Amino acid sequence: MADESEAPPTVGKVVGENLKALRQERRVTQGALASELARSGLNWKRTQISDLESERRETVDIGALVVLGNALGVKLRDFFAGDGDVMLTPRSEYPQSWAKATRAELRAWLSAEDSELIVMGSESVRAALEHFRWQGRSIPVEADVAFADRYGVEVLDVVKASEQMWNASLTEERDRRVAALGDLPVGERQAKQGHITRQLTAALVKLMRADGIVNDEV
Repeated sequence: MADESEAPPTVGKVVGENLKALRQERRVTQGALASELARSGLNWKRTQISDLESERRETVDIGALVVLGNALGVKLRDFFAGDGDVMLTPRSEYPQSWAKATRAELRAWLSAEDSELIVMGSESVRAALEHFRWQGRSIPVEADVAFADRYGVEVLDVVKASEQMWNASLTEERDRRVAALGDLPVGERQAKQGHITRQLTAALVKLMRADGIVNDEV
């Protein structure tokens, strides 16, 4: 049996030590990080972050790693800073059974993750979608996102079709028409907004069906 000291550190240990360093560099407390993770849908308590940073966890799944990176504004490769090997699989009694790679190799492999990653469900994503950048300007797209979800199409395709029809996003056109109604009681305004949204949606569906973007079966 191999001596325990000969085994390379586990993924959990390497990620934990780098997570602690990255968090402290940004002056983020474990509690604040836990709150940020919760907003992104990862319900980790402060103690779970502490366990990982204290090397009490041997593994961490890729989904959690992505959300951690998003919360701290770092790349996945940053969790593997340093030198030496990393044990990729649960610990084995026999060295010949270890699946391992160097930290440098892992960083190089993870460097393909250079583009911005949006973790859907986070408050930051919802805020970003409300001010979608299109043709050099920021536009609201709340209704466009709802349309895209309902009809299984891309938000960008919805915005393009809306611009073609109204020179505005679906959300902008809806809000413009609602604003034109003037001051209304809250309940009446909500009812009018719903009616206008349905009208605009019907027109947009017709156009996008003609363009082959929305399926005829929808």
